[in-house]
Amino acid sequence: MTNNLTVNIVSPSGEIFSGEAKSVIAPGSLGQMTILPKHASLLSSLSKGKIIVNLENGDDSEFEIDAGFLENSNDLLTIIIEKLSN
Repeated sequence: MTNNLTVNIVSPSGEIFSGEAKSVIAPGSLGQMTILPKHASLLSSLSKGKIIVNLENGDDSEFEIDAGFLENSNDLLTIIIEKLSN
């Protein structure tokens, strides 16, 4: 069994990202946060900034956002945003 997060980033217009990741860095409203596998359950609002998804192969996927929400539970990380920043 791998030690990864299942990450889903969605917006009202549809799915933006879905896949496995080693970690995710997100701009929490109270500061930047890093979510790793086995992280405690968490619900947080997100501020304007960059979400960085550290993929299994060592690459990163980056997404600029204006705001959103993040929920982590049992290594399932769901990020809901209104839209990507331009």
